[in-house]
Amino acid sequence: MNRLLFFANKIQSPSFRQKINIPLEFISFGIIEGKTYRYFENKDNFVIPTDSNKKWGNSVVYGSLFLCKDFDFYGRILDSYHLCSMSTLLRNHINDINHRVEVNVTPIYFDTLDELERLKYREGKEIKAQTYLSNTNHPKIKRRISGVNTYRIYDGINAESFKELFWEVTKFEE
Repeated sequence: MNRLLFFANKIQSPSFRQKINIPLEFISFGIIEGKTYRYFENKDNFVIPTDSNKKWGNSVVYGSLFLCKDFDFYGRILDSYHLCSMSTLLRNHINDINHRVEVNVTPIYFDTLDELERLKYREGKEIKAQTYLSNTNHPKIKRRISGVNTYRIYDGINAESFKELFWEVTKFEE
């Protein structure tokens, strides 16, 4: 079964996807509603859903939309990377660090990174895709978003992975 997936972490990076050997086909760059926090120990980030009561900080997460063919097989690998038990239990468990959920993704189109930086991108029609959002009831996530540690809200984009994917995509379009 094929499935659309949205990633805002280092899975976007072509070199990282090659390491984990998961055949993801790039569809488009996109945005979802959420907040991004960064892990400092492994230079990756995690996304939490936006809280309607707390409107501080960024509320948009930039990432990439991919098509995963044979998701029944590769979904287990992706779920284990994100510490999610959805493919095993067929539901999100309360002790999972991340939950795989369906979200609305707005595809975005731009020609240069300068256009993206100045928010001069074109938006497409919203589509549904699956992504991994952190379980805000998990103790490790609660501790990371509480501000007690050095984990902090991030600027809504994993710039290294995003730029690496952008250069890979534009290289093939020329």
